[in-house]
Amino acid sequence: MRAHGVDLSFWDVSFDPAKATGGQRIDFAIIKASEGTARDPKFAEIWTGVQKVPIRGAYHFLRSQLDWKAQADFFLSVISSCDLHFYALDFESKYNEMSAKYADMAHKWMDYVTQKTGKLVLLYTNPSHYDADLFPYGDWMRDYPLWIAQYWMNNPTPDKDPKLPLNRKSGDWTIYQYACEVNFKGHSKEYGAGANSIDLDVFNGTVADMRAWLKLGAPPPPPPPPPPPPPPPPPPPPPDKAAQIEMIDWMIAQLTAKKNELSGGAGGPVGD
Repeated sequence: MRAHGVDLSFWDVSFDPAKATGGQRIDFAIIKASEGTARDPKFAEIWTGVQKVPIRGAYHFLRSQLDWKAQADFFLSVISSCDLHFYALDFESKYNEMSAKYADMAHKWMDYVTQKTGKLVLLYTNPSHYDADLFPYGDWMRDYPLWIAQYWMNNPTPDKDPKLPLNRKSGDWTIYQYACEVNFKGHSKEYGAGANSIDLDVFNGTVADMRAWLKLGAPPPPPPPPPPPPPPPPPPPPPDKAAQIEMIDWMIAQLTAKKNELSGGAGGPVGD
């Protein structure tokens, strides 16, 4: 079974997998750390929840108007104290001017972050942007694992393969974002998010495959079950029967003596 994950930003308001209402499995989470040279407004709050997920990544939204290196250094400063296993660059048209310069910025950002961290860096985009806004300016994208976004309206399909860009062979993807607010509204609480929608992803392989890809080794063993409660104390032993009879005889004797005392003696009242 494919590893299942979520990606999160300030749009999700909050995140705590322990509060997921649907019993959904969350094997990995990817948090937005920065956009341009601004920290995601909910990064610190959402990171608290992401730390509870076994495999963790962070991404940066690249802005075409700003220097790529300043953005890369800012991203690295935001995530410097976080225990993360991989990174990603978000390449899309929103707020950006699609051009050869923007494509080159993406290339340089990914090379730089890879060299600085020694960790895997994914390229996040959709097939249209890949084919129209990256591929005409080079084939460097094939050197990086692909996080592809594609949504089937009203029908999330985590078990199918996504449509791929022209220069990618079948199966040549790493993470598939298959659901977002477009086709999956109203389910965020099932995954522990605070908003009305959430982005869902799958890895192209099992959890064990993903851990091997990230060189994380085998997952840690689950904690041992708590020890059983101590047995209840044994009931007190039944009282000794002979002692009970002796006690009853003593009480009768005491009552008889008291009665005689009140009556003036064992012989009854003395007559004239």
